[in-house]
Amino acid sequence: REFSELWTAFNAIYGGEPDRRERARVMRCLRESFSAAAALRVLRATTPSITRILDIPPGDMGRDRTDPNFRAASQKYAAVYRTPKESSAARLAAVGAILYQVRCDLVHGSKDPANPRDRMLVTESLAVLGVLVPALEDQLT
Repeated sequence: REFSELWTAFNAIYGGEPDRRERARVMRCLRESFSAAAALRVLRATTPSITRILDIPPGDMGRDRTDPNFRAASQKYAAVYRTPKESSAARLAAVGAILYQVRCDLVHGSKDPANPRDRMLVTESLAVLGVLVPALEDQLT
């Protein structure tokens, strides 16, 4: 429930971005809304949660787990996050793209509350959103 409430608040902010693809809107919003210093503060504050999420990047539950592209998107964004030469805003946008995958799997019913990994992904994503959304609101005021 908390995840949905925070994501709804986040969606109210990024929903106005011009791209038709929602993940691209999430990323653009974060890249363009955060100063380098503010993005770095969010990344530092959420590093333990991001690390746990990325230990095994989330898969696209709309695909079969045996599909070679099951984790492709999350792995791509994890690589951006882990690249020190990327700007802090680009790294934060990559985290947003990964959170978007968790959100999609949760909203479309692919997360099982009885599964420890699914609970961890939602819990850690919630921890990141709990820092990210207020920081984003601060950036926009």
